[in-house]
Amino acid sequence: MDVDFKEEAHKIRNDLIKIRRKIHQNPELGFCEFETAKLIKNELDRMGIEYTSEIAKTGVFATVHGTSKLDKSDKHFLIRADMDALPLQEDTTFEYKSQNEEIFHACGHDTHVTSVLGAAEIIQKYRAHFSGKISFVFQPAEEGSKIYDPTGEISGGALPMIIEAPEIFGSPKNPNFDGILALHIVSGPDNYSQVGNIGVSDGKFTGSADEFLITIKGEGGHASAPHNAVDPIFIASQVYNAIQGFITRKVDPIEPVVFTIGKIDGGFRQNIISETCFMTGTLRTLNSKIRDMLKLELPELIRSIAQSFGGDATIKIYTGYPVGSNDKIINDHIRKVTKSMYGEKALFEVDPVLGAEDFYEFGFKNTIPISMFWLGGANLSKGWVGANHSNYFSIDEDAIPIGTAILAATAFSFMNS
Repeated sequence: MDVDFKEEAHKIRNDLIKIRRKIHQNPELGFCEFETAKLIKNELDRMGIEYTSEIAKTGVFATVHGTSKLDKSDKHFLIRADMDALPLQEDTTFEYKSQNEEIFHACGHDTHVTSVLGAAEIIQKYRAHFSGKISFVFQPAEEGSKIYDPTGEISGGALPMIIEAPEIFGSPKNPNFDGILALHIVSGPDNYSQVGNIGVSDGKFTGSADEFLITIKGEGGHASAPHNAVDPIFIASQVYNAIQGFITRKVDPIEPVVFTIGKIDGGFRQNIISETCFMTGTLRTLNSKIRDMLKLELPELIRSIAQSFGGDATIKIYTGYPVGSNDKIINDHIRKVTKSMYGEKALFEVDPVLGAEDFYEFGFKNTIPISMFWLGGANLSKGWVGANHSNYFSIDEDAIPIGTAILAATAFSFMNS
């Protein structure tokens, strides 16, 4: 008997929406997803699926063992969901909006958890249709947090889970999985972002992300006598412009690179030249060699500019997530099941983005076939197009059973290939 994954997902649609809304109303920040993890464990208990919990504080790992007697495959496939929310106020008017002040599932991780739980339920129900193992990891802190590592050297939740549980996740020389899969809900005006659509891309898919903390040191003084002071805010403005110019002259214009200064903090009042000015920025690229070059040369540029105006600068770089690359083998399984269940028009070949993901840590630099696909969640006709990380982020919940069906069907397709 073939499994109708689309129909199976539709059968549990209403239950999945209830789960998603419960998580959405109670969003939690990275490494603090205690209630979310509790909900996940309750659902896994209900399904009769074994799990290990409290990995990297809140992480959960669960496994369904295939019982097929026809195929003696020992493959092990992993499906991942991230659990954390963003420190952002939700300004939508949905009745199930966030009840936690300035915490909001604005990147859709509530949908990720729900879709993976739905896939787990279907896979558990039809475990007699495969042999080997299909596992599920619910990870904390994809958005980054300094709770686990106050130094900031380890930001996300994937790497701490791997470090704490090598017996589960393996190592680059001894990987425990044969394939790894995740989805990411997307909203916005693009065609691939609309509900019912799926986006895939082979090769480089998400950018690296590194955080720069810049302190410009000057000499304080009176605003009326800047010649007797060293103005760090003026120096910061020169640094800001120089970084952008440096990248355009130093990097091949064909290469996607972004350095964004997201925060500048300096000064006390209008008639005081302050002693310091602080800048924080993020470097994104799809090229690891360019990433390494800029991390080496940008600090030299920043210091030289500060010193040329009589000041100085210190730069702290927190190395973030690596470039994420999708495996064509897994993508071809996604393509096959998407076309089979939702038709050719539902499948979109998409471009890479400079948003970053620690999901790819589980693949040990593509030692293991690993892939993420976009799950369209917007609905233009209903006005639900608030983009990811927006305070108006919104999705059409009809996307949830679609994500569930594709996750489960892709896992089965891989296991039986």
